[in-house]
Amino acid sequence: MYVKDNQNIVYNIEMRVLNTGNLPRRLRYYQSMIDLQLIDKGQPYSKPNQSYIIFICPFDLFEKGRHKYTFKPICEEDTSIYLDDGAAKIFLNALGEMDDVSSDLKAFLDYVSGKKTDNDFVEQLDKEVKEARRNREWRHKYMTLLMRERPMSR
Repeated sequence: MYVKDNQNIVYNIEMRVLNTGNLPRRLRYYQSMIDLQLIDKGQPYSKPNQSYIIFICPFDLFEKGRHKYTFKPICEEDTSIYLDDGAAKIFLNALGEMDDVSSDLKAFLDYVSGKKTDNDFVEQLDKEVKEARRNREWRHKYMTLLMRERPMSR
């Protein structure tokens, strides 16, 4: 899902079901595509807005037990120096074990991993997901898009 909010902050949010081993490189590609959309030829480099690429995963890519891993560029030689380029990459891990996110985000990640929750937002989300699954027109559009995206097998 690609979204721009009312402050022109860009969010690219994707659900990743399998750990394909290439997610960090995929993030790099997504960032380049976002940057191409945000700045036109001849515009100043100060033009690109803040952007977030968020992968929601039912696995722990980094195997550290966190629910959330946020990456922003820092200097390797002096980690107190942060390169403020306006880009952040976030991995959300539904299998996290630490107390490191809000209760609402934890409830959402529990929902992603198939656990029941009594969180109001998650209950509303579940209702909307069920409604979308019953919507034949939406399913048809989704399947058409999916078929267009998949390479033809020979």
